[in-house]
Amino acid sequence: MIFDILEHKIAAAGLGVPGESLFRGTMPAECTVGVLFRMPLEGIPVDPHIVGWHKPRLQVIVRHTDPVQGEALANKVIKTLLVEHPEDHPATAERGRARITVFYPAQLPIQFPMLEGNAIEWSLNFRTAFSVEPAWK
Repeated sequence: MIFDILEHKIAAAGLGVPGESLFRGTMPAECTVGVLFRMPLEGIPVDPHIVGWHKPRLQVIVRHTDPVQGEALANKVIKTLLVEHPEDHPATAERGRARITVFYPAQLPIQFPMLEGNAIEWSLNFRTAFSVEPAWK
């Protein structure tokens, strides 16, 4: 998967700190300002004829206590993750060599009501196309 690449972009842009305000899979309830990367509930389809090629929708959740600052953060996250020209990324211990061809929002951020901790969440849904050398090859 390419979550490490996306997380690095967010951290490098100063929009999140891993383990404090940048998370994968789940975000602690006590986090009032944060960015969360989630795996699609339906998983990521595999094409047996084009090994390593994927075109999933990926979700990013932005949380903030201030509605104006939260929407601004959501827009900064979109701008930071946007890929309009192919990017190549070397293999890491977590994944094989990767190429992200496109990464763009599927729609405007979806704002959800306040949580118990007075934070608001925005769901950012991205369309993407990327290839990753599979671990089983």
